[in-house]
Amino acid sequence: MSEAGPLMQRFLQGQPRVLGALLLLVGLLQMAFGVLLAISPCVYRDELHVHFYSAVLLLLAGIITLAADTAHSLALVKACLVIDIICTVVVGVINLFYLVDLVYDPHNRYIRCPSSNRLHCRRLYQVLHYCTGMRVIILILTSLGFFVSIALAAFGCKAVCRQNSADDVPVATLTNLPASHEATAEPEPVVSEGPTA
Repeated sequence: MSEAGPLMQRFLQGQPRVLGALLLLVGLLQMAFGVLLAISPCVYRDELHVHFYSAVLLLLAGIITLAADTAHSLALVKACLVIDIICTVVVGVINLFYLVDLVYDPHNRYIRCPSSNRLHCRRLYQVLHYCTGMRVIILILTSLGFFVSIALAAFGCKAVCRQNSADDVPVATLTNLPASHEATAEPEPVVSEGPTA
């Protein structure tokens, strides 16, 4: 328990309560936008429900981070570190999927509108802008969750991974190094002036 105090202080420097609450908020918003995209008339369909994977991971990371902050337990800090690393990897990959989806989306680029039904064509373009705007907001939210997870993993690793700080490790320094020609010279023998028998 004696070493847990300074280690917990390293973790608490990162303000885990604020970052955990932010992860919870991002996870809840991600879940809400996932539901909106699932029921909206967007051309985009997410068969794998990727929105919900990242939302659940962000919610779980936020809950464990808040628990580690309130309980002051190194075991919860280790759990927070593990879930933040997993969350960072998964949300980073999902962010790449979102980015590719926004940049390359062939379904929404070529909307064919008959000239006889202008109102229908206008509604299709409104839905296109609505869906693209929602996907941009989701990309921004998951990017925020990604960077917050990286920050929490860094503070968790500071507390758990490196248990010896620079103050604890002794460092030996060499001073007054001999010149290179003096280092190679042979030492002179010491002659003692005493009686020899």
